[in-house]
Amino acid sequence: MKADPFAEPPKPKIMLSEQKMGLGGRHEEAWKRTPNTTGQGAIHVKSFHCKLATESLEYLDRQVNEWLDAHPQYEVKLVTTAVGEWTGKTKEPNLVVQVWV
Repeated sequence: MKADPFAEPPKPKIMLSEQKMGLGGRHEEAWKRTPNTTGQGAIHVKSFHCKLATESLEYLDRQVNEWLDAHPQYEVKLVTTAVGEWTGKTKEPNLVVQVWV
Protein backbone atom coordinates (compact mmCIF):
# COMPACT_ATOMS: atom_id res chain seq x y z
CA MET A 1 0.00 0.00 0.00
CA LYS A 2 1.41 3.42 -1.00
CA ALA A 3 1.38 6.37 1.37
CA ASP A 4 -1.00 9.19 0.49
CA PRO A 5 1.21 12.11 -0.68
CA PHE A 6 -1.50 14.60 0.37
CA ALA A 7 -2.01 13.24 3.87
CA GLU A 8 -0.94 15.44 6.77
CA PRO A 9 2.33 14.36 8.37
CA PRO A 10 1.95 12.76 11.81
CA LYS A 11 2.27 15.10 14.78
CA PRO A 12 5.54 14.76 16.70
CA LYS A 13 5.32 12.79 19.92
CA ILE A 14 8.11 14.70 21.62
CA MET A 15 7.01 18.06 22.98
CA LEU A 16 8.69 20.86 24.89
CA SER A 17 7.63 21.30 28.51
CA GLU A 18 5.86 24.52 27.57
CA GLN A 19 3.83 22.70 24.91
CA LYS A 20 2.80 19.99 27.38
CA MET A 21 1.64 22.57 29.87
CA GLY A 22 -0.07 24.64 27.19
CA LEU A 23 2.00 27.69 28.05
CA GLY A 24 3.53 28.39 24.66
CA GLY A 25 6.13 31.12 24.41
CA ARG A 26 8.57 31.78 27.20
CA HIS A 27 7.93 30.35 30.64
CA GLU A 28 8.49 33.74 32.30
CA GLU A 29 5.41 35.13 30.58
CA ALA A 30 3.24 32.72 32.60
CA TRP A 31 4.78 33.74 35.93
CA LYS A 32 2.50 35.77 38.18
CA ARG A 33 5.33 36.98 40.43
CA THR A 34 8.14 39.18 39.13
CA PRO A 35 11.82 38.51 39.91
CA ASN A 36 12.80 40.06 43.21
CA THR A 37 15.94 42.23 43.14
CA THR A 38 15.94 43.31 46.78
CA GLY A 39 18.28 40.46 47.72
CA GLN A 40 15.65 38.77 49.86
CA GLY A 41 13.95 35.50 49.05
CA ALA A 42 13.72 33.43 45.89
CA ILE A 43 10.47 33.40 43.94
CA HIS A 44 11.19 31.03 41.02
CA VAL A 45 13.43 28.09 40.22
CA LYS A 46 15.04 26.79 37.02
CA SER A 47 16.31 23.21 37.02
CA PHE A 48 19.10 21.76 34.91
CA HIS A 49 20.45 18.21 34.79
CA CYS A 50 23.24 16.27 33.15
CA LYS A 51 24.99 12.93 33.21
CA LEU A 52 28.08 12.55 35.36
CA ALA A 53 30.72 12.96 32.66
CA THR A 54 33.21 15.74 31.95
CA GLU A 55 31.62 16.76 28.64
CA SER A 56 28.14 16.74 30.18
CA LEU A 57 29.23 18.95 33.07
CA GLU A 58 30.85 21.41 30.64
CA TYR A 59 27.60 21.51 28.66
CA LEU A 60 25.62 22.06 31.87
CA ASP A 61 27.88 25.00 32.77
CA ARG A 62 27.27 26.49 29.34
CA GLN A 63 23.48 26.01 29.68
CA VAL A 64 23.33 27.67 33.10
CA ASN A 65 25.55 30.58 32.01
CA GLU A 66 23.58 31.16 28.81
CA TRP A 67 20.30 31.08 30.75
CA LEU A 68 21.62 33.61 33.27
CA ASP A 69 22.98 35.83 30.46
CA ALA A 70 19.57 35.71 28.75
CA HIS A 71 17.86 36.82 31.99
CA PRO A 72 19.92 39.68 33.44
CA GLN A 73 16.90 40.87 35.43
CA TYR A 74 17.16 37.77 37.69
CA GLU A 75 19.25 37.78 40.82
CA VAL A 76 20.44 34.33 41.88
CA LYS A 77 19.40 33.75 45.49
CA LEU A 78 20.37 30.12 45.99
CA VAL A 79 21.73 27.15 44.06
CA THR A 80 21.05 23.57 45.13
CA THR A 81 22.52 20.37 43.74
CA ALA A 82 21.67 16.71 44.06
CA VAL A 83 22.95 13.51 42.51
CA GLY A 84 20.49 10.75 41.81
CA GLU A 85 19.28 8.19 39.31
CA TRP A 86 17.63 9.66 36.23
CA THR A 87 15.15 7.30 34.64
CA GLY A 88 14.86 7.22 30.86
CA LYS A 89 15.62 4.35 28.52
CA THR A 90 18.16 3.35 31.14
CA LYS A 91 18.80 4.46 34.70
CA GLU A 92 21.97 6.50 35.11
CA PRO A 93 23.36 8.84 37.72
CA ASN A 94 22.67 12.51 36.99
CA LEU A 95 23.50 15.82 38.57
CA VAL A 96 20.50 18.08 39.14
CA VAL A 97 21.18 21.79 39.62
CA GLN A 98 18.41 24.13 40.71
CA VAL A 99 19.00 27.86 40.35
CA TRP A 100 16.63 29.87 42.55
CA VAL A 101 15.97 33.45 41.42
